[in-house]
Amino acid sequence: MANELNGKRVAAIVADGFEQVELIEPRQALEAAGAEVEIISPEQGRARGWNHTDWGTDVTVDEPVDTADPDDYDALLLPGGVMSPDRLRMNPKAVAFVRAMVESGKPVAAICHGPWTLVEADCVRGYRVTSYPSIKTDLKNAGANWVDEAVVTDRGLVTSRNPGDIPAFNQKMIEEFAEGVHHNRGRQTTHA
Repeated sequence: MANELNGKRVAAIVADGFEQVELIEPRQALEAAGAEVEIISPEQGRARGWNHTDWGTDVTVDEPVDTADPDDYDALLLPGGVMSPDRLRMNPKAVAFVRAMVESGKPVAAICHGPWTLVEADCVRGYRVTSYPSIKTDLKNAGANWVDEAVVTDRGLVTSRNPGDIPAFNQKMIEEFAEGVHHNRGRQTTHA
């Protein structure tokens, strides 16, 4: 896994209140596989993490969401937490960035509440996904086929339920990011 992602640039979009472990551990796994991970955010300078029940570690924002260009990135990471995805789905620039990444066929990994931004961008219709259980209805209402599994992959979209799924999430995320663009993104699949 050490060099699978050499030369790949990954955008990680977060706002204040991202679940710390859902950014830090996947970021470390991506960097260990050779990727360059850049933090994109509507926050100025730093974004505040949430560590289970209280504020956690801040991360440096590499690129403001207002100026971030999806063409500059090979893949997208959407950490969860309740606050960050809720703030991102209310930010038109963040939603447009996410939609552009999905529509271009670039691989996307979203964990916990991270798929909320995908819902807002109308990017889950026809996909098999998982998430934190509390947003299951949102995903189903947006046209997704929601299942309760540790990690689900469908046409380059990787989703997981919670921090306990991070090892499986990281493995599948690296695999999909290494594969690159998924040209079959637009095709609907049928799942039993």
